Amino acid sequence: MKSSNEYLDSARRFLWELSGAFGDIGVLFPLAVALIAKNGFNPTALFLMAGMFYVGSALYFRITMPVQPMKAMAVIAIASGLGYTVINAAGIVMGFILILISVTGMSARLGQLFPTSVIRGIQLGLGAMLVKTSLGLMSTDIVIAVAAGIILIVTMTLFKRVPPLIPLLALGAVFSFKEMSLAVIGPVAVAPALPSWNNLWQGFAVLVVPQLALTFGNAIVATNETGRLLYGEKADRLNLKNIPLSMGIANIVSGLVGGAPMCHGCGGLTAHRKFGATSGKSGLIIGFFLIGVGLLCGRSALAAIKAFPASILGVLLCYVGIQHSLFIKDIVNDKKAVFVAFTVGALGFALSNLTIGFLAGLTIHYGLSGIKKIVRV
Repeated sequence: MKSSNEYLDSARRFLWELSGAFGDIGVLFPLAVALIAKNGFNPTALFLMAGMFYVGSALYFRITMPVQPMKAMAVIAIASGLGYTVINAAGIVMGFILILISVTGMSARLGQLFPTSVIRGIQLGLGAMLVKTSLGLMSTDIVIAVAAGIILIVTMTLFKRVPPLIPLLALGAVFSFKEMSLAVIGPVAVAPALPSWNNLWQGFAVLVVPQLALTFGNAIVATNETGRLLYGEKADRLNLKNIPLSMGIANIVSGLVGGAPMCHGCGGLTAHRKFGATSGKSGLIIGFFLIGVGLLCGRSALAAIKAFPASILGVLLCYVGIQHSLFIKDIVNDKKAVFVAFTVGALGFALSNLTIGFLAGLTIHYGLSGIKKIVRV
């Protein structure tokens, strides 16, 4: 029989995992709301598939792998108002491509071409982009944002034994209950369907092509490296073959039932870990939460998610962006690596396009290496 101290320790560990479970909602919730409102996504299908992807990833990888809408696809789709059927088709095409590069070993071979400096540059640029995005979210209610920021700082500096996200979730819940109106309870009917050839081609040309390089650089290579930095030996199943295979299977299933194209991401991995995730338990918690949102609140999911203060999401996103940028610390003594990393990060941030940044970084890295070899000869 457990002693009172053992029960307290179990409760404390659960609270930390609960805190880590919701670490990435600053990315997931805003994109999900936009895809439902702007592109007509079925909220039950979207949250159900995201939740199942979280649960499956947690069980297989045994760490909390983030699940996010594919950002380049989402931004283009939201801006252009594409219908969800085209976006679903793009997810299916992307899924087959990811499975192909995994089973052929292409992802592992290409991943070996990415030097640490370029990976750190991707992490730096993404961190800066997250901070920039957070400013817009925090500006929706400066008072709540300041209060949330103070709570986060105090918790992380003076009360380090308290899971940092728990007080913010409590604060958000108070405001959510004041604003939320769940007029209708229950799921929206999910209707699986095969995409048309026109939708497959349009999805590939408009959405998959811009997303491919970003997915490989950020969601595969950088996620693999970030996972090993954060989890060490616990991330033994994380590699350049399993990550694209996981995303590929999930996107085919999601696309067929009306869910959004999804990926893992190095920023989300940082978010979950820094807020308390130590294993796959946080992934199971957020996964089953999202499944519950989809099944129980599908008809009111948009209202429920929008009720959570965007300014608090902004504070979370800002903290994650700063932490993600700090991965560059391990190369500060290598001037060449720092130059390449800052080039990747600065270009990615300035152009809001990490693909251009890391392509420039690869060019500079291998160009300098080539020049060095010529000079030696």
